[in-house]
Amino acid sequence: MSDRQLLPSNASAQEVALSGAVARVGDVPVPNRDLYNADKCPAPLLPWLAWALSLDEWNTQWTEAQKRQAIKDSIFVHRHKGTIGAVRRALGALGFGAQVQEWFNQVPAGAAYTYNLLLEVDQVGISQGDIVQVKDVVASTKNLRSHLDKVAVSVKSRAGPIIASVAGIGTEITVLYGDGSDAFDLISNGTALSNGEYIANGIKFN
Repeated sequence: MSDRQLLPSNASAQEVALSGAVARVGDVPVPNRDLYNADKCPAPLLPWLAWALSLDEWNTQWTEAQKRQAIKDSIFVHRHKGTIGAVRRALGALGFGAQVQEWFNQVPAGAAYTYNLLLEVDQVGISQGDIVQVKDVVASTKNLRSHLDKVAVSVKSRAGPIIASVAGIGTEITVLYGDGSDAFDLISNGTALSNGEYIANGIKFN
């Protein structure tokens, strides 16, 4: 609703224009619920949503899916920070096959209060920057007493079986000498006829 009728009769043109502009502000949609929803928030505003939720690690090189997943997991990670569950959830948001193997789960057991970082990648591999990123995420969510011992990277290749079949039809002709040996010299100069007969070196065979 315009405030024009509330203005005095001697209102200037600027006051009238300002009143009309302010009156339309209420018509501008402000989807507050969507702004705080990691699935619906516009992509350009995701960094601000991550800041609002105190996300520990943020990388502008992440894909949009990784950013949204990290934001969605932020509350859980903060509630359970210092536990192996929080570490797994934080790593899962990055999309890497990463696991933390604590010292008492190693065979043989590792040094007390240490852990190994196990990374499973496909044929594409993993860059040094990705490894640093994973280490930073683990460092910000793990308990303070645990220290990294080593990073182990394994490459897994997946391929499904290939099933194929071939169907064919034809005629096989075997020419033998009188002693039973193959007549290769005859076949090398032979000609097949349309009636199924075969001529080799002037000799006709059925």
